[in-house]
Amino acid sequence: MVGDNGHDDSLTARIASLEAEIVGLRKAVQTRTVIGQATGLISAVQGCTPQEGFQLLVRMSQHHNVKLHTIALKLLDLSTELGPRQAVRAVHASAEPVPEPADGHVAAPEWPGVEVVNAARGLVAAYDAAQYSGDDRPEVRRQLADQVESAGRLLAEKLTEVGWLIPDPG
Repeated sequence: MVGDNGHDDSLTARIASLEAEIVGLRKAVQTRTVIGQATGLISAVQGCTPQEGFQLLVRMSQHHNVKLHTIALKLLDLSTELGPRQAVRAVHASAEPVPEPADGHVAAPEWPGVEVVNAARGLVAAYDAAQYSGDDRPEVRRQLADQVESAGRLLAEKLTEVGWLIPDPG
């Protein structure tokens, strides 16, 4: 059937449908690539098969109540900040079952890596502020150096809390 504009309406509808399908397929390929990369990362770090790595990723997703693609993307992002072993360890540890309290209320624990990442970002921000302040007054330089030192201590504390850094006995 030819529409008002001289085009076949069924052909126009079919083209629109195919274009939408192409968009969906492109998104699926991107999503699957990220999930595959995260699965490979888990498999390599944990020394398990890709199937076991995928199952672990699924458990992490379910535990955090986050879409599989989203948790995979977060794991990959975190691995660039902390390194692959620490990222998998952090996300995996937070996805392990938590014993149910006597009152029956189960609160999902916050993933421990969040505080570590925030502390690391704070250290980077303090360092950048000190590096690029352009103010050479001794009191300003000392204050900026103190902020870097404080941010470094905070990061060390957070790393120690989650077991990623062994405390210095001295």
